[in-house]
Amino acid sequence: MTPVKTTTIPAEHLLRVTTLNINHAPDEVERRTGLACDELGVLRPSVLCLQEVRFEAAGRSRQLDTIAAETGLTVISAQAQHPRRDGGLSGNAVLSSLLEIESSSIDFATPDCQLTSADYAVLEAPTGHTLIVISAHLAWGGDREGTRLAQVTAIDGRVRALMDRYQDRSPVAILAGDFNTLPGSDTNRYLNGQGAGTNGDYTFWTEAFAVVGDPAEATTVASGNYWAQQTARIVGIEFPEMLPDRRIDYVWTYDWAYGRPGCPVAMQRSFTDTTRYGFPASDHYGLTVDLWTPPILATVPAKLLSTDDVLTDQLMLDLGETRESVLV
Repeated sequence: MTPVKTTTIPAEHLLRVTTLNINHAPDEVERRTGLACDELGVLRPSVLCLQEVRFEAAGRSRQLDTIAAETGLTVISAQAQHPRRDGGLSGNAVLSSLLEIESSSIDFATPDCQLTSADYAVLEAPTGHTLIVISAHLAWGGDREGTRLAQVTAIDGRVRALMDRYQDRSPVAILAGDFNTLPGSDTNRYLNGQGAGTNGDYTFWTEAFAVVGDPAEATTVASGNYWAQQTARIVGIEFPEMLPDRRIDYVWTYDWAYGRPGCPVAMQRSFTDTTRYGFPASDHYGLTVDLWTPPILATVPAKLLSTDDVLTDQLMLDLGETRESVLV
């Protein structure tokens, strides 16, 4: 599919979302956070979804404080989830420049996994749409696909409830994060309508890469990424250079978004070793997506949709207008 030229869309009708697993090394957290902030200053997203944020034992995150101070974004939702080997904690976060309506977390109900929840924020877009943004980090491991499917089924259930709650406020839902699974997995097949969730139901989401992704930028975890090699060695992989490149990070928008608000119109890989410092900020590459969020149009009263000319003429008289005044 050919990407839409964003130059044909007014900038104020584009919503930029960036996601990154910012996986921190304790002895490099300041430098890598600085690299991420530098690129965020160029990307200038309205919404930032982070995974593997570093939290201190008390639940505070100096890393998030730094990112907020450097970018001007506000931390909307952030929760430490599980302990790290170095004594810190790890979790997700949603940051934004937009007005917060509500925020909380989504319980995965997968107690056998350290990754127990996703963070979400409900935001007000300048064009009037209500944005439901989820930052998710799913279970790690080649044998944990069932757990990941259960986790994303839980996310979908909460999103459906939020979509219903805000149905009169033109909601657009965005799911971003590190899924730890490949595009053809059961988890992703569930999201794109090709498979059922753990509750037996089906759903549909639109994946940004499938609409506007560049095949040359498909990889989000590369065998040549220095930090990816370091992470692999920590988990016992002796020769990480032999690992295949993988696409395991995603941005999705709820429902059949093509041609509707929330439709992806541009996408690029971010935080790679091709940025101006020549060094990646994380063991993952991030994703930055522009979504189409046009102003909300006024709803046409149902009675005006009649094709009956006599009735239409009468309705226009009721509105104090003539057919000629409407057609001019």
